[in-house]
Amino acid sequence: SIVVQRFRKCKLLLNEVQWVTVGDDGENSSSCGLLAYISFGASTTQPQVETAAQTLLNLPVLTTGLWGDSSSTQSILGLATASISSCSLVIVPQANLISKVKGKSSIQYHGQIDKERGEQLYDYFCSYIQGLLLEGQCKARSEDLPEWYTKWKTFLEQQQQNKKSYSPSTPPDEMFRDASKYSEWDERGIPTKDSEGNALTKSAMKKLTKLYEAHRKKHSKWKEEQQKSGDDCASEQTLPSSVAAEAPPVEQWEGCLDGSFCHFVKGSFGKRQGLEFTSDMGPFVHSFQV
Repeated sequence: SIVVQRFRKCKLLLNEVQWVTVGDDGENSSSCGLLAYISFGASTTQPQVETAAQTLLNLPVLTTGLWGDSSSTQSILGLATASISSCSLVIVPQANLISKVKGKSSIQYHGQIDKERGEQLYDYFCSYIQGLLLEGQCKARSEDLPEWYTKWKTFLEQQQQNKKSYSPSTPPDEMFRDASKYSEWDERGIPTKDSEGNALTKSAMKKLTKLYEAHRKKHSKWKEEQQKSGDDCASEQTLPSSVAAEAPPVEQWEGCLDGSFCHFVKGSFGKRQGLEFTSDMGPFVHSFQV
């Protein structure tokens, strides 16, 4: 679950000892920012975390104008790329977003993720957002991505691919049905376009086809064995995804992600929260799930 609201100025307590302030609430200020409260359910997967990060950066819910002046809304990534104004993104972990009211006087939190796994996903969520911001920054300034980031992302993608496995019972046409990565598939279920609608390269298609054919043979063999044993009740199974790699050290991000492009603040996980913010253009709260 994610709840977002816009602000002109925000002050957040980090690690229970340090206050960090972003934005400006001066009379003629055009700075704006997005405050995002994030929580993960017990069944949250890594692809869902990535989708949430992409969605958060591209939501058109920010404006540099005042409340009611008909200013058009833009995304945090769009504002940063256009360099229209100083923009900020503040992330605050808030586990209690995952809750249900029972009766009239109690709240249940049965759907919350465990603390250790939640912190892993939170760190990955923040790193993924910073990575997308860094990619946007380098693209806007016609700069090359840092070598350490390219290596980290390549390692992450390779490790994720290595960890992903399919049970022989998984139908071949369901192997790649992941809407966070692909948007179109052919009649066999092999992806033809990525999540943004861009056609996959020939080399990517060749790789996916090779994986498909190898699994199709395993699935056919499995079906034959099931027919012989008379067991047609086996169900589709896939190994759960997990955090693929540790996040880059904080100093790596601070050395490359420029606050003049977008000031990013990562709230402390599992610590006492302290927050102040000003929003003369209206909080404009949105709540959504991915």
